[in-house]
Amino acid sequence: MTAGSVNTKPAVEVLVIGGGVGGALSCLILAQGGRSVVCLEQGPWTRPELRPHYRASWEWERATSWSMSPNVRGWSSDYPIDTEDENTMMWNAVGGGSSIWTAAFPRFRPSDFRKGTEHGYQPDWPYSYEDLEPWFDAHDLLAGVSGITGDPAFPPRSATQCPPLRPGPLAKIAARGFDRLGWHYWPTDVAIISEDYDGRPACNCCGACQSGCPTGAMYDSGVAVWPKALAAGAELRTNARVAKIETDRNGRATGATYIDRATGQRWFQPADTVIVAANGVGTARLLLLSADERHPNGLANSSGQVGRNLMHHGLAILDAWTHEHTDIHMGNLSSVYICEEFAETDPARGFINGFTFQFVRHNAAGYQANGGHSGNVAPWGEHHHRWFRSHFSHGFSIFIVGDDLPLPDNRVTLSPDKVDTDGLPAAKIDYHLCPNDRRQMDYAIERAKELAWACGAVEVVANDHTKERGASGIPAFHLLGTCRMGTDPANSVVDEWHRAWDVPNLYIMDGSVMPTGGAVNPTSTIGAMVLRAASHLRDQLAGA
Repeated sequence: MTAGSVNTKPAVEVLVIGGGVGGALSCLILAQGGRSVVCLEQGPWTRPELRPHYRASWEWERATSWSMSPNVRGWSSDYPIDTEDENTMMWNAVGGGSSIWTAAFPRFRPSDFRKGTEHGYQPDWPYSYEDLEPWFDAHDLLAGVSGITGDPAFPPRSATQCPPLRPGPLAKIAARGFDRLGWHYWPTDVAIISEDYDGRPACNCCGACQSGCPTGAMYDSGVAVWPKALAAGAELRTNARVAKIETDRNGRATGATYIDRATGQRWFQPADTVIVAANGVGTARLLLLSADERHPNGLANSSGQVGRNLMHHGLAILDAWTHEHTDIHMGNLSSVYICEEFAETDPARGFINGFTFQFVRHNAAGYQANGGHSGNVAPWGEHHHRWFRSHFSHGFSIFIVGDDLPLPDNRVTLSPDKVDTDGLPAAKIDYHLCPNDRRQMDYAIERAKELAWACGAVEVVANDHTKERGASGIPAFHLLGTCRMGTDPANSVVDEWHRAWDVPNLYIMDGSVMPTGGAVNPTSTIGAMVLRAASHLRDQLAGA
């Protein structure tokens, strides 16, 4: 690999590709286990002090240069998404999606691991919730979780690290609605600390979570995990875009060729073991980019499953307003309460799988005036101030998360014409809800309206993000399922320890391996999965 313009770095035991949650946790476990580890991250550091919160233009920046969408943000470290179906959300920088999220941290339910047994339209996982439970606890300790135990909709579990964040006036409004309907609700576990924890300060309730926490109170793997991994000896190279995973004649991964984006120089990083942790879009893209004569359809893709079974969750958001003050611009933007009343399958509803409701706040004044989550834009002219006085700090939102089926035609492929700033093909995404999931979302929206009116709403507007109406209509927050794990190499990409069936020293440590997506935010479960698999790999390498 020294021919031409490609130079070679010193070999390491483990190469990790991607510096988000999966990559950071993998580096932490393996470096603490004594392995030499290098991580390549195509983006830069985006530390808390660099966030736009400290500038007067922060709301505008959040919608533009700090947007959650790479197609809007357009940083040189991003790659465009070629799609007419959605507005894909991802963050190509240290910390990955944990840098710009709202840190809702619910766990998958036990039934999410056995959908194949339940109805057969999704596969069973190779292991159970009970197998993963200790790793959920381990991830919580790293993240710092605010919440309260005792939720009757969930199995008993260990205590959270901090008590729940303050719900503010939303508490009585939400309780009134849920109690009138007799539906379950509970304070949502959030990876935002309500008290000082592990050297990080408690949340100051600034309410601007979505362009990243400026203090470090929110779980960002760049703040909470990477310092520990670096202290343990891991090396992190930023602005390092991987172009291809290389293999030898025996089918083993030998390392990766990458581009130093600061200089344009190409390097080959040799490694005994390679881990990919580039999210459900980026991982599939890289495996497809790594096609060669031995792997004409992409690396680790003898099953044909790489890129297929993309899951985002069915998604809709309902905005509601009351005559009461809700203080929705203050406090954590994340979920205040979660309702799992409809989380399990009930065939009488006309569909399989379930959904959850999350009670959430709105963003700040500019975002609210420009339509909020639902597109309810304040009028210009003489009625603007009247509208604003009756809506600002009088609202709340109900966020609907539906368990979408993994469909082979919902997939990631390589774009035939769009490229990134280094000329590598972009990811092309095709994603649509199937009739079952469409019925699920229609039912969920009607129940959310029922809940909003029961809470005392005087105005309700729903935004169904999963309607077929072009790229502006579907913000795809969750990137799951494109390299699913299983027990049969004929229909899965990796085994239960995240090792590729086709490449025995290649591992995938991110949400792309999830066989099902559940009806909740996935990061808690992704971290637990990665800690389990990375600890197993650490022990295997120690015994080699």
